[in-house]
Amino acid sequence: MSGADAPNPSTRPSMQHSPHVPAAEPGTAEFFLEVAQRIGRRVAAAAEWEGQGATWTIMSPDRDNPELRVAKPATASGTFYEGTSGIALFLAELWNATGRADDELARAALGGIRFALDEGVRLPESSFGFHGGRVGIAYAAAVVGRLLGRPELLDEAAEVLRPMAGRENEDRGLDVIGGGGGALPALVALSAWLPDPELPLSIARRLGDHLIEAAAHEPEGWCWGTMHGSAVRHLCGYAHGSAGVGHGLLELYLATGDGRYRYAMEQAFLYEDAFYDEAASNWPDLRHNEIGEYLFAGRMEELRTRVTAGPALEPQPMRYMSAWCHGGPGIGLSRLRAWQALGDAHYLDDARAAIRATVASLEDPRMNYSLCHGRGGNCETLMEGARLLGEPELLERPRQVAMEGWEAYEAQGLPWPCGTMQGASDPGLLLGEAGIGLFILRLARPETPSVLVVTPPAETRRPDDGGEGYAALRDETVREHFGRTLRVFEALGVDAALPPPASGAPARSDSEAVHEALQARVEAETDPARRELLDDALRVERERHALACSVTDFTDEFLASLARAPEAEVRWPETRVALSPRARVVHTAYDWEGWLEAEDDHPPAEEDDTFYLLLASGRAVSVRRLSPFAALVLQAVESPATLDEVVDRVQEAVATGDGGPSREWLEDRVTEQLRQAYRAGFVAVENPVPAGTG
Repeated sequence: MSGADAPNPSTRPSMQHSPHVPAAEPGTAEFFLEVAQRIGRRVAAAAEWEGQGATWTIMSPDRDNPELRVAKPATASGTFYEGTSGIALFLAELWNATGRADDELARAALGGIRFALDEGVRLPESSFGFHGGRVGIAYAAAVVGRLLGRPELLDEAAEVLRPMAGRENEDRGLDVIGGGGGALPALVALSAWLPDPELPLSIARRLGDHLIEAAAHEPEGWCWGTMHGSAVRHLCGYAHGSAGVGHGLLELYLATGDGRYRYAMEQAFLYEDAFYDEAASNWPDLRHNEIGEYLFAGRMEELRTRVTAGPALEPQPMRYMSAWCHGGPGIGLSRLRAWQALGDAHYLDDARAAIRATVASLEDPRMNYSLCHGRGGNCETLMEGARLLGEPELLERPRQVAMEGWEAYEAQGLPWPCGTMQGASDPGLLLGEAGIGLFILRLARPETPSVLVVTPPAETRRPDDGGEGYAALRDETVREHFGRTLRVFEALGVDAALPPPASGAPARSDSEAVHEALQARVEAETDPARRELLDDALRVERERHALACSVTDFTDEFLASLARAPEAEVRWPETRVALSPRARVVHTAYDWEGWLEAEDDHPPAEEDDTFYLLLASGRAVSVRRLSPFAALVLQAVESPATLDEVVDRVQEAVATGDGGPSREWLEDRVTEQLRQAYRAGFVAVENPVPAGTG
């Protein structure tokens, strides 16, 4: 989902364009309806029939020659994003909006949804994606069935969903495009339409639970690993980031009243708040362009060679995209919906910031007209803003955009620039002319539902559970980050002075708030001995929090794994060894786990040196207990050192009155300890030391 280049006429499928002037006055609702109808008829005429089903030729990236960055013709699948179910939904909405008299629109809509349903039952039973899986096909089938008066399509939609029940923990897509994030609003809507409402709603509940379990509970909030290897951090944004997942969880909360889903939604939005750039009035695109190009083209070995032999990859600079998929426009849709549903001013502020970014983005003359990453999708944010905020002036720019497209393309008999490679003309919904037609149709008929922010019917809303689920998940989250410290403080009779829950949308995550409260409580202790005791009790989880916050680029870990030599190739006597920047050795004066297990009524009377290794994978930090000897070895490589230097440092530390262990014995032990650490990934080796150096 990246921006497209200028149109390339030679790569387009054969959809006939010819000049045409609508009879209605330019810029009016009836004018836009005529333009949308013209686009829809062209899309319908391009259908390719296979019995009762219809598909289309779309323009797909040439993955055999990815370096060319061109599109080539391909047969559409049945999925929503670029396949026949999305096209069918547009044609059915257009048929409904234009008086239900155009038989060719209805026929093509039915053909497209028939093809999609036939394919949908053959997709993997864990294909939960709205845009790329079964749920999107079921949703489109239900919409088409309701609009065209074909109730059997709702029964078939249920059959597409039924095999998915019980497989929700297998969802690996997670986001709006490929997983539960996008599935949740659609499933809630389907619960209002299908004969068995419990089928989609029960799937949605289990998907929501899975999303909570799958979330990365970072210090700033929650996020999801939807783009491994090529992301600087877990993504912001609607299509692949926290905004889209957060919106799905919001709809599930509204449909069930279960406060756990509201809490998870708040954490998702908090994560994105941490990245908001006031100067840009936008949220960054956290994908690493260069690494993404290697992975997209399947050039893994070439990337490995580049990492090991150079030249080094440049750090990804902070960059900003303004589109439905990445950036302010899509994030704005999620916040507008949150403000509409919850009425919290914080979400309104976010929405207005996104609207500013969206308005600015529409000045770019290179932008295509697609829904995913083009003008059509960006205008959706302004159109929803006009509707929900009661500010009709926000519609002025979308109308201008539509008229500019009309004058430059449709009126000239030229194809609209699509969101495909090189802007190649395409019939699909998110990248092509079906989506452009839907954008223009919504200008003519605003009551036509959005496909970019699916909003279930109002009757699906249920009362709140009274805060029980919210409070339970909040407590679980707090204790996930600082549970041991809180247990120690409680056992010592210390009031941790934790902050109460926010009365509205929280301004910061609970883990950040509790971290500050615990540190403040330690510093407020007036008894020096007791303050030292409390500080020692907090140390491990404070250091774990600090280590998590220190990780700012996930690609460092990914690239380090590519460059990592097999352990058998490491020449230990000739190399320098260093503790990974993702690892820390932490020492506490007291064994707090042992003290808690003993359930002693008094503070620990004697010191009992205890050592821990903290290791970050992404921003998830594991804690493991270390033996004193292992801690010595790892502390010796906190700065790069040769094997001889490590042995010297350890020998000095373990020396006793009789001299301690022999150097040969110690060297064997140290080497084995370093080998184990290398295999486990918490030490790294540098190039062999040149001859003659120490």
